[in-house]
Amino acid sequence: MKNILRHLSLTTRLSIAFSMICCIVFFAIGLLSYHNMQHLLAKQRDQNLTARVERIEIFLQDQESFQILVQHPRLYENMLGKEDNLLILKNQQQALIEINPLKVHIPAMAESKTITFLDNQSEFSTTRLAYKTVVFNHQHYQLIAGTQLDEAQSTLDQYLWKLILYSVLGIVMASLLGRWMGLYLLKSLNNLIEQTHKIQGTQPHQRIEAKSNTVEVEQLRSAMNAMLEKIQINYDQLARFSEDIAHELRTPLNNLMGQTQIMLMQSRSQQELEQLLYSHLEEYERLSKMIDNMLFIARSEHSDYIIDKENIDLSNLILELVHYFEFLAEDKKMTFVLALEKGIQIYANADLLKRALSNLLINAIDYGFENQDIVISTKSTGDYVDIAVLTKNIFIDKQHLNHLFERFYQIDSSRHAKAKTGGLGLSIVKSIMMLHNGEVNAYNSHQGIVFSLKIQYLT
Repeated sequence: MKNILRHLSLTTRLSIAFSMICCIVFFAIGLLSYHNMQHLLAKQRDQNLTARVERIEIFLQDQESFQILVQHPRLYENMLGKEDNLLILKNQQQALIEINPLKVHIPAMAESKTITFLDNQSEFSTTRLAYKTVVFNHQHYQLIAGTQLDEAQSTLDQYLWKLILYSVLGIVMASLLGRWMGLYLLKSLNNLIEQTHKIQGTQPHQRIEAKSNTVEVEQLRSAMNAMLEKIQINYDQLARFSEDIAHELRTPLNNLMGQTQIMLMQSRSQQELEQLLYSHLEEYERLSKMIDNMLFIARSEHSDYIIDKENIDLSNLILELVHYFEFLAEDKKMTFVLALEKGIQIYANADLLKRALSNLLINAIDYGFENQDIVISTKSTGDYVDIAVLTKNIFIDKQHLNHLFERFYQIDSSRHAKAKTGGLGLSIVKSIMMLHNGEVNAYNSHQGIVFSLKIQYLT
């Protein structure tokens, strides 16, 4: 059943579902109507029997009428007008009136001062009986009236067939209307499917243009356009990444090939060969570092990548890094200026956080001017702490700020300078912040470019 439904269109499924609902509704209404009609006919039958018993009881109140009725029972039989009706009047000795043309079996009946109803048999009954004990001339008489059940059953059968016919017609009409309504309501969805099929992978800028009057379909169109926009952004990033990584790998490989070809043009001394090997080793180390960084970024983008976290004193961690990089800053006559809040405890992975801050400090030293300060500050806000690294008098155009944390993105298009992080330093910082559910941002202040890290802390 599931396999069959899987190959049906949504319109067909809706039509089938609507038809099934109509079947259930019509069946329930028909069943209730049938039971209601059955109850109504039974009530009407009992009322007729009650009226018949009361009418005979009135005759019994008059002595003369009673004698005539006893002497000429055929008179009442003619009054009944139907051969299947029944009337019996009897006392303890004999039956005074017995109109029972169909010879219906009469069960034993106890005395009853009120009109009582029963069937002539407990199973497969054919006659409905009503009886009452009446007193006339100080004698007890049992008055019994009856009518056949066939007439009511015949009426019920006719009513049932009409119910079935009307229900079938109603289900067919409702199913056809449901099919038509499904086609009408899903017309915009089918148009959306057709437009989606027309979108080719070679044209990533294509969007679904046709709008729909149906709210849900319009929401789906907007969501699909938003998805296409994200796919285009990722596609552009992937294309740019492929181009960048090809360029980054080509540079060291060209260096290795060029140096080797030059050395092979003529005989070289041992010292020259050793220098070549040392130069090759530098390029190998650069390639190895680049590959390691790319693997780290790839792993960090997986949602199931888990890191160990611990409570860390932020001031001590920054001071440790500053002492380590002081000698590099001194080479460029640069000075670290610290503005740290004390007592801040953050919940993070110490090694990864050191790596992120190290990349920011290396950038500040590499691209900062001589005799300028590098300001490192911390400030707690709410449940987070902001770590800011300011490189004075260095400003970056606004058009580059949103791309600084992309892989291999460089402001200098010449790419001649060799980055110590293989062109992935800021991308690694962004990945580390994502693993900590934090944020990384870059903006220009009036003093210079600021790289800010936002990470959760504990007080």
